[in-house]
Amino acid sequence: MKHLISFFLISLFFFSCSGSIDNCGEIDRKYEKNGEYFFALIMHEDNNSSDNDGGGRVYSDVSVAKKDYLSKKIGDQYCVED
Repeated sequence: MKHLISFFLISLFFFSCSGSIDNCGEIDRKYEKNGEYFFALIMHEDNNSSDNDGGGRVYSDVSVAKKDYLSKKIGDQYCVED
C-alpha cells in the first residue's frame, strides 16, 4: 500500500508539471547583457486563454539570436524552440 501511494504521488507530480505551459509567449521587454540578447516573455497556461487578472502567467527570460531580437517588437508573440 505504501508503494502504491508513493507511485500515485510521483505520477501526480509529473502529470501536473508536464504540458501545462506552451512554448510561446508575449514579449514583455527586450534587453542586452554581455553581448547576448534576451526577451522577457509572458507565457500563459494552455487552458488559460485570455485572463487579464495575472492568474496563470509565467514569466520567462529567453536568450535569442540577434536577428530575432532586431526583428521582434514588445507585444509580439515569440515561440521558444525545444
